Amino acid sequence: MLSFHTVPEFQIFPQLQCCRSATRGCVFLKSDKYTIADVAKKAGVSPSTISRVLNNRAGVGPELRQRVLEFINELDYKPNTLARSLIKGRINIIALIFGDVRNPFYADLAFHIQKILNENGYMVMVFNSEYETEKEIEFIDLACQFNFAGLILITAQSVELQEKLKQVELPVVLVNRILGDYTGDMVFMDNFQAGYIATKHLIDLGHKSFAFLSGHIASSSVKQRYEGFSQVLKNYQIPFDEKRHFFNGDLKLESGYAVGKIYVENLAELPSAIVVSNDMMALGFIGYCREHNVQIPEMLSVVSFDNIIFASLHDIRLTAIDQQVQKMSEHAARLILRRIEDPEAEPERIILEPKLIVRGTTAPYNPDRLKNR
Repeated sequence: MLSFHTVPEFQIFPQLQCCRSATRGCVFLKSDKYTIADVAKKAGVSPSTISRVLNNRAGVGPELRQRVLEFINELDYKPNTLARSLIKGRINIIALIFGDVRNPFYADLAFHIQKILNENGYMVMVFNSEYETEKEIEFIDLACQFNFAGLILITAQSVELQEKLKQVELPVVLVNRILGDYTGDMVFMDNFQAGYIATKHLIDLGHKSFAFLSGHIASSSVKQRYEGFSQVLKNYQIPFDEKRHFFNGDLKLESGYAVGKIYVENLAELPSAIVVSNDMMALGFIGYCREHNVQIPEMLSVVSFDNIIFASLHDIRLTAIDQQVQKMSEHAARLILRRIEDPEAEPERIILEPKLIVRGTTAPYNPDRLKNR
């Protein structure tokens, strides 16, 4: 029979001692590492002088600054970042909330944003919402509860979230989303123009009938891509049967695969070209087509959005709209840092121009495309 007993934490970690502040109700950890007071005593100066040197503030002469830095290096002193953050009233963590951690587009955004923020003294905590508003609101509440330095949201797409953000006092930046009448900082691609360009590319190749595979229609980026798609068809007087040629997806690979099945089973009755709302669904869609001997682009042209890293692989060569993910990330990081430093600054709205990358999933219309099927 197993028995359990509690071991005091100082027996597990003898280098740590735990004490509780009666006035603040917080737990602090003391270690055998050097403190700022130890460094000050060693250098023969006050702790405030050490603080000025660490924070690169005025009031310390060059010779004394150099001597203090030498003692800091000698003792291998590292400031307690959490303690310093608590004194400032916030922790130096920025929440990054997006919809699907498996999507390389979000992974690229997170990589570049984190790199810049780390260089500026901030850590990034990533939250995967699975495109669920309830989870997004839960993550926002968590960031507010722990007084994070800021929030970067990439999946904002609901009225509930819009109302929630009106109550948030933390710095917030929206990425690739427009949320109702939200007037804060944001950076996004011109998704209307992106939808227009992608569809016009297919028209220029001679296609006369089109399908559209949507993501969450509440998403501003998906909605605007569809509006651009619709506008170019109107401009060229090309009819669109929305009931039969508009397909619902959820921006995930699996939904693209499922729509691919529907398309292949009805290939003769469906358009020769399809615009897909993001690369992940396009990969699923193309995967099903190729598994069932539907040749891309000979039988069916496919264009999508994001230009994720897999789009350029030899076996895929996906024609896609490039979202300039690195530039988008740089703007997002700059905006959140600016908002943290200057909460009263005028909001910025940065719009990036889309760029079409033509590869191997689109081709000129062939009237005999299904002749041998």
